Amino acid sequence: MVNSKLKNSNLIYRRLKISDYNEFKRLFYFCFNKVVSYDFFKSRYFADKFSFCYGVFQSSKMIANVGMKSMKLSNKKNERIFSRHSSMVLKKYRGKGIFSDLLKKVKKKIIKKTRIVTMWPNKNNFSTFGLDQKKIIKKKYYLYKSFSSIPGLKKTKNFHIDELFKFKSFIENNKSFFLKNFIYFKKRYLSYQKQEYFINKFEFKKLSSFFILKYNEDYSGSNYVLLDHFGSEKIRTKHLSHMINEKKKLIFLSKKKINTQKNLKLINYLFFNIAFIKDFNLKQKKKIIYDKEIYLGDTDIFITTKRKKKILNRYL
Repeated sequence: MVNSKLKNSNLIYRRLKISDYNEFKRLFYFCFNKVVSYDFFKSRYFADKFSFCYGVFQSSKMIANVGMKSMKLSNKKNERIFSRHSSMVLKKYRGKGIFSDLLKKVKKKIIKKTRIVTMWPNKNNFSTFGLDQKKIIKKKYYLYKSFSSIPGLKKTKNFHIDELFKFKSFIENNKSFFLKNFIYFKKRYLSYQKQEYFINKFEFKKLSSFFILKYNEDYSGSNYVLLDHFGSEKIRTKHLSHMINEKKKLIFLSKKKINTQKNLKLINYLFFNIAFIKDFNLKQKKKIIYDKEIYLGDTDIFITTKRKKKILNRYL
């Protein structure tokens, strides 16, 4: 619960408008020390009629926010769910129950629209919409980075992200937790900062596998981030092995701990929570997550928040 002093300070909880960009930008910078562009704000939360941000305002100043990105579940119904992102509270207001209160209000807004909310918790962000822990499935993933490559060994081929149309027939809804059809890939990788992305193709015994990667720059320098997959699941693991050997500084996600590869370093953990805001039986819960894949493209960790100048095709 929000403490009494803050209750008396007339906190306002409301849905953000596109005109709230400057307040969102200010809060984002104070919380993450990152500049966020208008294009990111617009494409992330205003590109469809379902996604939104909900904020807490003290007077005209925004002090907390949660972003709810509309997604679809990869099941027979392709039902709409929400993925929680851009969770932030101004430092002086943390630990006072504001964010928990915000999530409870958001839950009331979406409970008629969905049965499931996904979350990406970290040490500063573990609120769960006031749900009982029994209603949450928690998954742990491993974030790896390769630090060497084998010279001369190349069995994959890179393509510009604009050539996604050429591979449309290979895109189908398979083992991904979220629905990944052509419409999804087009919106996710062609509508914002597309110059950062490229496609890597691998062929084996008449099968084709495709990864979408990002040319990324961070405090450690330049690297490649494996964001998504489509095509044959049968050769996906083999494709990844070739990518690890070919690309120095390749960052990728694994649902299992890897102990056999000498050129890999475990750099972090990623936690993925599935919250059931309506009643599900155990069989239904297991079916939703069983044998499903999560990729780094499902998170906003590696989405560029600040508009960058055009990147040369150094990856092709």
